[in-house]
Amino acid sequence: MTYDDNDNDGRFPDDSRVEVRYPRTRQEEHGDRSRWPWLPGTIEQQCGPDEWQVCVMDKSVSVLRDGRRAPRNTASRNLYYPLCYRDSSEIRRPAPAVAEPSIPALRLDATSAPAVWRTTTSPVRRGRSR
Repeated sequence: MTYDDNDNDGRFPDDSRVEVRYPRTRQEEHGDRSRWPWLPGTIEQQCGPDEWQVCVMDKSVSVLRDGRRAPRNTASRNLYYPLCYRDSSEIRRPAPAVAEPSIPALRLDATSAPAVWRTTTSPVRRGRSR
């Protein structure tokens, strides 16, 4: 039976962002599926009562047009991402992004000295990042 857009049951709508279990290496591929990492993906379509086609949108599994692994710094327009079929146990909605606080937090030192304002953010480093 062929499923069309009207057959999607709504658990993972077409074009929705999800996380999907997908192996990054051959070693993971041949290992325990429940240990595969959760990678970002997009639902392409629902293919059956509990099956979806998912595009895995992680650069670590992207390839070039000829199927070779993509070298670092390859332009996004030249990357191809794998499609896979997964049931609902291997798909989940991504966790909501946590917004950074807009003002520094007050941190009290546990000493007898008076309370002081200290930001919880790390100091800015100048120069080249590693």
